Amino acid sequence: MLDKNNFVPLYVQLYRQLREEILNGEYKQGEFIPSETELMKTFATTRGTVRNAISLLVNDGLVQQVRGKGTFVLLRPLKYNITNFGGFTDYLNIRNEVGVSKVLDQSIVSLEGKSFYKLIRARGVKKGGTTTYLMIDTSILPVDLFPGLDQYDFEKESLYQVLREKYLIYPKRTEIALSPISIDKQTREILQVHENEHALLKAEGSIFDQNNIEIEKVKIIYAPNIEFNIMTELN
Repeated sequence: MLDKNNFVPLYVQLYRQLREEILNGEYKQGEFIPSETELMKTFATTRGTVRNAISLLVNDGLVQQVRGKGTFVLLRPLKYNITNFGGFTDYLNIRNEVGVSKVLDQSIVSLEGKSFYKLIRARGVKKGGTTTYLMIDTSILPVDLFPGLDQYDFEKESLYQVLREKYLIYPKRTEIALSPISIDKQTREILQVHENEHALLKAEGSIFDQNNIEIEKVKIIYAPNIEFNIMTELN
């Protein structure tokens, strides 16, 4: 049953439950899941909640909808869809998955006469006993804004959560350029890129806080199973 007092939206709760049932084999490949009407009755919820939950399952490649027949299980390799560049942990929380960060480099560097904190992480998701890395990101942050940042363990803590809670600085805006990048040996091994792949997508740019001050220079290299939705507003 769905918990209306939970801060997690009802459609996300329903999505998580159906997703778990599919991955646990309660609904087999090719089988139809219950109809919208049946799900509404079972979970005492609205058609909109059911449709939003099923839409997330479709985006995951777990089900396919057939007009006039229903929704059946169609297991495909899971894709990860990125809609913003600062919410990876929040995104995995929606999917009810466990995020994993592996620190590859953590140091103080000098750029143009100023000190910066440099953090390179492999970031991914853990399922059972298997970890799949989805990206390698490099963050460069000014030491004068974030004194003592190098004392935190970013294999266990979220960088942006630390910025918000410990420094009262809130990442708000990005200026990001997308371009291809050739694959070096370390990247290929971490992201498990097939030998036939010769380039990956790179996002590079700056992050600004609530006062429009640049707080981070970032470079992210994405694994092949990352998909993008680019969202913007036109004035």
